[in-house]
Amino acid sequence: MAVKLLTLIPAVVYTGVITYLSLVNLSDTAVSSWGLSDKVLHAGAYFGMALVWLLFYVLNYQPKTFLRKILVVCLLVAFFGIVIEVLQNELTTYRELDVLDMLANTAGVILAGVLVKLNLGRLMRLKSAVDLFFKEK
Repeated sequence: MAVKLLTLIPAVVYTGVITYLSLVNLSDTAVSSWGLSDKVLHAGAYFGMALVWLLFYVLNYQPKTFLRKILVVCLLVAFFGIVIEVLQNELTTYRELDVLDMLANTAGVILAGVLVKLNLGRLMRLKSAVDLFFKEK
């Protein structure tokens, strides 16, 4: 139970922050002065969101379902990015739907999925260590 909470809470909070930041007016913030393309920021934000959700699933579920879970999580986070873009267009007057933002979000998600897939062995060892730590408590 402790592992689930320790991994679920950051995933939910991160998702909430991304949702909030996606729907508020950021035109008066210093984000534009960072010198990064907003597409890089989109990809980074969705890379982070996919990563926290992927870690939640890898650390809390059985290995036999990991590849399917990785795919499902990636699809759900990418879909979430599309929904947010539609909501920006429908719920705000200061944001609009941008297909390139959707592609950047999806690129970040794919990168996180590939990173997790390539490091699945390391994550399995981490899962074993975490499980052992919490069993001993």
